Amino acid sequence: MAVKHGCRDSADESRLNNIKRVLETIEQQKQCSGAQERLALCGKIVVNLGMVAVPNNPVEYKTYMEHIDKLKDILISTIVSQEMIFATLHAFYTEISNPDKHPSPTMSIVLFLIDRQHIPKAVQVILHPGYHQEARLEQALHTLCTWLSKWTLTPNLGPLVSELMRGLETEQHHDILVNITLQHMVRLFPLPILKESRESIGPVVLQMLGCMQPSPEAFHKIIPLVPTVLEQLAKENSISSLEYQQKLMNLCKALAGYFRDYPINEELKQTLEKYDNSMSSTSILYKSWPESANTTVLSNYLPGKVGLNNLGNTCYMNSVLQALFMTKTFRNDVLQSVVAGMPVYQKLQSLFALLQFSERLSLSPSDIANIARPPGFQPGHQHDSSEFLGYLLDILHEQESSVMGSHSKHDEGPSTPGASTVVKCSFGGKSLTLSVCNQCSGKSERIDTFRDLQLSFPSTTDNQSVQRLVDYYLQPERLSGDNQYHCDQCKGLTDGERVTRIIEPPQRLLLTLKHFRYDPATQLRTKILQRVQLDNNIQLENHQYQLYAAVVHAGSSVDSGHYYTYAREDDEWYQFNDCFVNKSSAVELCGLRPPEAPYILFYRRADCTDPETLERHDLSQELLAVIMRDAVEFDSEKLRSQQAVGKLGVDRNRQNRNDDPPPPGCGGGGFMDTSINRFVC
Repeated sequence: MAVKHGCRDSADESRLNNIKRVLETIEQQKQCSGAQERLALCGKIVVNLGMVAVPNNPVEYKTYMEHIDKLKDILISTIVSQEMIFATLHAFYTEISNPDKHPSPTMSIVLFLIDRQHIPKAVQVILHPGYHQEARLEQALHTLCTWLSKWTLTPNLGPLVSELMRGLETEQHHDILVNITLQHMVRLFPLPILKESRESIGPVVLQMLGCMQPSPEAFHKIIPLVPTVLEQLAKENSISSLEYQQKLMNLCKALAGYFRDYPINEELKQTLEKYDNSMSSTSILYKSWPESANTTVLSNYLPGKVGLNNLGNTCYMNSVLQALFMTKTFRNDVLQSVVAGMPVYQKLQSLFALLQFSERLSLSPSDIANIARPPGFQPGHQHDSSEFLGYLLDILHEQESSVMGSHSKHDEGPSTPGASTVVKCSFGGKSLTLSVCNQCSGKSERIDTFRDLQLSFPSTTDNQSVQRLVDYYLQPERLSGDNQYHCDQCKGLTDGERVTRIIEPPQRLLLTLKHFRYDPATQLRTKILQRVQLDNNIQLENHQYQLYAAVVHAGSSVDSGHYYTYAREDDEWYQFNDCFVNKSSAVELCGLRPPEAPYILFYRRADCTDPETLERHDLSQELLAVIMRDAVEFDSEKLRSQQAVGKLGVDRNRQNRNDDPPPPGCGGGGFMDTSINRFVC
């Protein structure tokens, strides 16, 4: 790539010279025969990229972008080995974490060298214990957030910031998160108004506010900006803008309730009420709280109900965990179990204890995500909640059965392969499958255990209810054509009939509504956008069941979308949507319309009453220690947050660094320093 020279000012001359140095370094690297020298030149490339300032002048910016686009392609084609990529990323972190350097966001183009799915692994390396000092971690996040407020051209930049923040939260670096949030929130908060910034910056903004549970300061800073941001999102009126608008409203409403003793701007209340009343379930993809004329939008925060943080497309897991937690008999049995030798059980037990007794607004389920992720489930990717539920229950049952078996063997007692584990007691049932040959009338029986029933949709009618789907599952099946019955007496395939009966109905019945069918034309699963009438009461083999929880899938595709949960406690319904918990109603759940569809239904057998909620004194000393440690950490976070707020007045110079001016139209510099009224159309 030739760098042409002509009439230009000194800044442009310097910029072109730095680009030329990058190209010369890449050329040197191509000609190197020694591996170590090539790796060293990777670091030099990164340093030189950090010196390529972004121009303000529109004419210069156009030329700059042409150079950078070509430079990006050259980097991708040159730095190809794993060793070179690692050396480049190591140098990248070294530069952005150096407090004495203020590299240009041009350096971020090296992030094109890694796939988004590999970002979590890169962050794990950065956060490895003892690998980096805390001050450097904060400096690195500060640099990335500074770039994020002025640079939209590196798709991996936003996900890297999000993943690094999640990692810092997991590693309990709450003081870093507080400092960075207070420094950058006002600059970042309005940017998701811009469509090109929303996907990258939107999750970061929501994550920043969500991590500020100990302090209202960041929320207070953005209150004056909320009305205009919501207005501009509504004016765009796209699926993307309305999705983000509702997530932002959820967050503001939850924080307003959480900081209920903190004065909230009256305009904010009126704005939230205005947009809450103007929305309908058909105008947005994710409906996240009930519409009620008798309550204000700030009334739904629920002390004692704790949400689960989304760790990056982990709503499939969060929705299932909340539904299991609201299965009170299962919850109590888990909390009162001895979990020695059962690692997944132990993590779930600790999570349940915190969901019941933590004072936080939401918790991180990272321990469960790390230890109970099914094979093939990749971090950061959306997966199927029913598959996760099945895997989690399987592994809990297997671990408890294994421990029971080892105890029996140690005690020289009988083995217990069919032991009554907690999972089996709560969800286990038995079915009898009877097959009859039409030719000889011979019969065969098979007894199976099950933990859920997978209900398919008949193709004959659109008018479906849960009871009809259950009846369809149990109706006799003709065995003919490609699905003939193998008769042992006739010694071959014959026509026949098969019927399934439930001979041991479970205490808690799990029903998965298979809202998909295989499309032979595309060879893909497609979602059945068909409404199902939710029955609060159903009958299964002369037993009555009552609905108490439902995992909902929102979205038009089976491989994407969003999961959240409705669940009942006593006579009250709640909605669990990742980190937010709101009051709800059976009317809202039953009124869902496609593309929102109940996916996993939880029913309680009418003759099996719920036990009383456990008190603290009912828990083991180990769980009490978990709860106490969480309370101490939360109090410490509050204190550090207060100290960080005071520290801002002393460290004001660190916030006002003279970073490179942003390119025109990329959302930085004067763009963020002006009044929010700039966004008013």
